[in-house]
Amino acid sequence: MSHVEPARVLVVDDKAEMADMIADDLCDRGYEGVSVSSGAEALRLLRTQRFDVLVTDLRMPGMDGFALLKESQSLDPSRPVILMTAFTAIDTAMRAFDVGAYQYLMKPFRLDALAQVLEKALRRTS
Repeated sequence: MSHVEPARVLVVDDKAEMADMIADDLCDRGYEGVSVSSGAEALRLLRTQRFDVLVTDLRMPGMDGFALLKESQSLDPSRPVILMTAFTAIDTAMRAFDVGAYQYLMKPFRLDALAQVLEKALRRTS
C-alpha cells in the first residue's frame, strides 16, 4: 500500500486570523495548509519548501499578491496561484489572469468554493 502525501497549500493574508482559518479548513479537508501573514515570509517558505498551490491575498503591505505571484512563478512555473481580494475591480481581475493567476476569488467566499478551485488546480498540475 503506497502512502500519498497530502497536497501542500501555502495561504498568505496580512490578517493572520484569516490565513489561519483558511489553512485550518484546508487541513480539515485533507490538505497540508500552512499560513503566513506577509509576502516576505511566504517567499522565504517558497524558496525553502515544496508547496503545490499558493493562495494569497492581493492587497498586503510590503509585497503584494501580484509581486508574490511573480516570485512564485519564477521559482516554480507549474505551481497554481489563487489570488483572493476584498477589493473587486474588473481591471484587477483581468490583470490577475494576464499575469498568470489560476483563479481570482472575491472575499468573502465560501471555503467550499476555495476547495473546489484547489481540486481543479491540482488535477491540472498532476
